[in-house]
Order: sequence, then C-alpha cells, then structure tokens
Amino acid sequence: MLGQKRRILSVPAVACLLACLFLGQAQGKELEPTELSTKAWVALKAGNHKEVSVLTEQCFKEFGEEAEKQQSENKEQITKDNASDFPELNSVGTCLFILGQSLAEQGDKELSEAVFAKLIENYPDCHCENKQGYYWKPAKAANKKLAELSENKTK
Repeated sequence: MLGQKRRILSVPAVACLLACLFLGQAQGKELEPTELSTKAWVALKAGNHKEVSVLTEQCFKEFGEEAEKQQSENKEQITKDNASDFPELNSVGTCLFILGQSLAEQGDKELSEAVFAKLIENYPDCHCENKQGYYWKPAKAANKKLAELSENKTK
C-alpha cells in the first residue's frame, strides 16, 4: 500500500491502550491460546464487542510476551505446515484481527486502523486455522481491511 500513511503503535502504547479500553478482567480458568481466539470469534459473531475486548486483553496478558518472542526469534518463514507450532503468536495475532473487526463494526475506524497496523507490523507471521483446517494470515487480511477503511474515508 504505497503512498498511504499508517500509524504504528509501539508495544507499550498498545498495552496502555488495551489497559485503558478494557478495564474488565476475564474471569475463570486459564485458557489455552487457541481457546481465547476461538471465544473471541464467537463473541464477534454474536456482536458482543465488550467480550471481544476482554478476551483480547486476556490473550495479550497471558500470551503476549511469548507471541513477541516467537515472532522475533523466528528465522524461518512460518508456513501452513508448521503454523501449529506457534499457538501464542497465532492467537495474539488473530485476537488483534478480531479486535480490529470489532472496532470497525462499532464505527471506531481510527482505532480499528491502528489495531490492524499493529498486527501487520508486529505479528506478520501469525496464522489462523479455519474450520476446514486451512491456514490464512490475519496480517494479510488486515492489510485488505485497512484498504477498505481507507477507501470508505474517501467516499
């Protein structure tokens, strides 16, 4: 997306943003990374934006450090063949994508764009597995969403 300006938030800025936005705490037992992203998808489909926020915050709190480590230490290209070896990275990136979608649905285009940009910048190698077992890249989908949001601004 040449010629477009993107706002990239630093990790501390996003952490602060998440803390400020999502004051509620997820309750209950500790979940696996993939359980959190699955629950976030369900919440998004149900239009439960508060739950999306809570689950995203919980995912970052529990798995954010490991996700960053997996992304930064990964010297090989993560492919559909080895994507399942990086559940924290995949779940944190997927939750960011879901949060961006949720914010867009709520009409907060600016924050949605910032979340999508954060995903693209910091978690480009995360993958998400659909129900059919096919892996797709949330960062690529976020790039498309940014283009759509930008296009809608110019209309």
